[in-house]
Amino acid sequence: MKKDKQYKLDIIPGIIIAIFAIFYMSKISGIRVFKSLGATPLTNHFIPWLWGGSMLALSLWLIIRGILKYRKLKALNALPEGESLFAALWEKREVIFSFIALALYVGFMDSIGFVITTCIYTFVQILILTPVNKWGKNFIPALITAIIAGFLLFYIFRVMLNVLLPVGIFGFGL
Repeated sequence: MKKDKQYKLDIIPGIIIAIFAIFYMSKISGIRVFKSLGATPLTNHFIPWLWGGSMLALSLWLIIRGILKYRKLKALNALPEGESLFAALWEKREVIFSFIALALYVGFMDSIGFVITTCIYTFVQILILTPVNKWGKNFIPALITAIIAGFLLFYIFRVMLNVLLPVGIFGFGL
């Protein structure tokens, strides 16, 4: 029953994800359509619309599920008393911190560069998902994993797949 009482944990993330989905879908029209040799109904807008539409549909499902839980609790007169929004969000802090870390990763990638931001993001994400009492024990392995992952991803994308990556302030990625 405890899970049923946490209707806010469905409604709030659903609203946030819906906002992100709408913002994402509003940017799709800015993608230039690649004119290929043959005619196809699928352009380079298809996958972004598919992802954005899926994200919006799933966020709406979260909102509906939260509202249904709320109505069920209200009908049973079992609404939790004194449950604060902050307490409900703090229970999902890993998710919130992960979104913040991802936004910072994307935001700083052009100015700092792919390799450095990937190493920092991977390290921070490992720490976010590790219980705080184990940080001391996992600090060095997390740092080593982040550095290896950053350079390995750079090698795969830049050297093997020939994908241009942001070089940033130190010029890595030439």
